[in-house]
Amino acid sequence: PTICAALQPSCISYDGSKENELLDYYYECLVKSLVENGVASTEKDVHDHVFPRHVLQKQYDSAVLDIGRMVFAYAWARWKAESTPTAASFNRNAYNKSTKNALWLVVRVSEILSAREKAATSS
Repeated sequence: PTICAALQPSCISYDGSKENELLDYYYECLVKSLVENGVASTEKDVHDHVFPRHVLQKQYDSAVLDIGRMVFAYAWARWKAESTPTAASFNRNAYNKSTKNALWLVVRVSEILSAREKAATSS
């Protein structure tokens, strides 16, 4: 998702709380749009049946894992550290430009995998 590739470090948090604020805003806009465009009859219908917030969270988490898989296996294998930005670095994603963004991606992937492992072993 765009959150992995384009956000400023100040917009992300290792515990996921800042991203969840963005997802909550996106979700509420989506809910309103689904009702306005006739996909659902009420906002409650969206929340309860059409597209519950937990479904968005699960899809977002899966997307973060997918980005992590691609970045860890492909992008970082070819990465070359730069002490100062070059013309080529302006075309790179945040996880290739910012140490904080890169660390955030590692932490979030680890947290999501740990949560999924815990859920799978407790059921």
